[in-house]
Amino acid sequence: MEILSNISFYFFSFVIVVSIIVFVHEFGHYYIAILNKVKVETFSIGFGREIFGWNDKRGTRWKISLLPFGGYVKMFGEDPFSKEKIPLSLSKFSFSNKKVYQRFLIVAAGPLANFLFAIICYTFLFTFIGKINVPPIVSSVEINSPAEIADIRKDDKILRINNKIVNNFYDIRKYIYFSKNDFINFEILRDNNVIVKNIKPTFDQKNAPKIGIYPSKPIITKYSFHYSFYLGTKETYEICSITLKGLHHLIIGKGSRQDIGGPLKIAELSGKLLEAGLLSFINLIIILSVTIGLINLFPLPVLDGGHLTLYIIEILFGKPVNKNIQEIIFKIGFAIIITLAVFLTYNDIINLFKF
Repeated sequence: MEILSNISFYFFSFVIVVSIIVFVHEFGHYYIAILNKVKVETFSIGFGREIFGWNDKRGTRWKISLLPFGGYVKMFGEDPFSKEKIPLSLSKFSFSNKKVYQRFLIVAAGPLANFLFAIICYTFLFTFIGKINVPPIVSSVEINSPAEIADIRKDDKILRINNKIVNNFYDIRKYIYFSKNDFINFEILRDNNVIVKNIKPTFDQKNAPKIGIYPSKPIITKYSFHYSFYLGTKETYEICSITLKGLHHLIIGKGSRQDIGGPLKIAELSGKLLEAGLLSFINLIIILSVTIGLINLFPLPVLDGGHLTLYIIEILFGKPVNKNIQEIIFKIGFAIIITLAVFLTYNDIINLFKF
């Protein structure tokens, strides 16, 4: 019974996370489509059979569907491969009859909405609740760790790593993880003196480098609204940067398969962070919103980035890519996405259930 209860809780948490992120993303498409006078036929959270829904005054069907693994906005005249002719009287409401820059904006609006959502959430969190800052000061050192061997001590303050300024303890983890050197250079402030240490990290079970130091207590600081907006924008950029670097590490073989996950891992994380508290849960939603927005900009067919790439080609050459070629590209893209989804789910099963 306890296992079933946990699964139900994790699934419920997953549905909340995915539904919020999907709504934000699809609302971006919807809002810019409406501004450009494109008729939106359907706004769906989830796929498959409709559970319930309603029509608004513009004729858009808003609905919740059975399978909570995404969602979509269906626009009139959106399908480039449809053989149905659009009546002349309705052509001004058709997505495909809009100018290329309008189609570009409508498609780009989904990922941009994910980024803007993250920035707004961070702005309000940092203004009214505060930002958690962990000073780059060592509270303790692990016995027989690389840090202890290098004579890193309690209360040492890390100033720079590989000549990069360290602002908080999170920077220490980040610079160590993404370092390309066997030995990592540390500038440390101790008793008002700057000392330099070269430390070779060890690797944990997830193949992540570590030196064996622990952070001091976090400090919560509130900021003004405009500075919180700046910090929110910076945090959003950082998530994008780290995601891209992490993917690069996986591609070149320096990352671990345990670092990536699909729906099962997201469900587990959602449940655990909801149990940990509302702030942790909100932070997960923000991070996933940015990550999904970024991934959607990748120039892969089926994703928003694939459509944007085709529009850029259309702008450069003055005409759209041949429909037959587009159809082949989208079929390949669909196969790639399905393969990736199967791999991520399989990877989740291996990591979560340890078969």
